[in-house]
Amino acid sequence: MVTALRVYRVKTGKTLRQTAQELGISEIQLCRIERGQSYIPPHLRQKLANFFGVPISEICDEATGWPILVDMEMPKLIKKH
Repeated sequence: MVTALRVYRVKTGKTLRQTAQELGISEIQLCRIERGQSYIPPHLRQKLANFFGVPISEICDEATGWPILVDMEMPKLIKKH
């Protein structure tokens, strides 16, 4: 499981560091939010939504701020011998 926020960031092609710098937050804070280990503070919700061009409801629960989780099918790794 990954957060929708991480999916949106990866789609932009930006690194965690680049995105955090552009948003004016720490990499650690963004990393914890992207991993679903921390809620998105109220002051940051609209900023993130605007940054990715999506409504707040696409990145987090609007009442609690907890990131939306998405089920991504992980590709199977095939080792060639």
